[in-house]
Amino acid sequence: CAECIVPKLFEGNTFCHTLLISPPGCGKTTLLRDMIRKISDEGQTVGVVDERSEIGACYQGVAQNDLGIQTDVMDACEKGQGMNMLIRSMAPDVIAVDEIGSKEDVEALFFCAYRGCSILATAHGKNKESLSKNPYMREIINKKMFQRYVILEQRDQPGYITKIMDENGEVLN
Repeated sequence: CAECIVPKLFEGNTFCHTLLISPPGCGKTTLLRDMIRKISDEGQTVGVVDERSEIGACYQGVAQNDLGIQTDVMDACEKGQGMNMLIRSMAPDVIAVDEIGSKEDVEALFFCAYRGCSILATAHGKNKESLSKNPYMREIINKKMFQRYVILEQRDQPGYITKIMDENGEVLN
């Protein structure tokens, strides 16, 4: 499901900070998982903070879902703490997290971004504007932290991609 999206999320060889947005049940985590696999298999090292074990579905320390050959998973670890540990010990190109929105999440995202890691994250919302109701997400949007926004909605099935936008709101073809 990530095949047609991932090429739009790179500038040259660098993965752009990307946020997947949708209401609950529209396929964010499934798309996130497949994007991690694809990015990892194409040469990026990826660090995943899997707070609720929904991304990798780890069992005895081994991810049961295919997250790619160059992916490390911090399973059942608080997002902020996990991102910090990944930066300090694994040196990933990309850090992936699911369902951001708290003050602690935003602080950890800025910590990672300022240290040279690209961010791949998801958030609950109908669109970019709806995220602005959360003061912490508003800060991310106003500072243009994310260079790509992938908007999903549920039509006949989960995972329908409404649009992909850049940090200025321009729709990418």
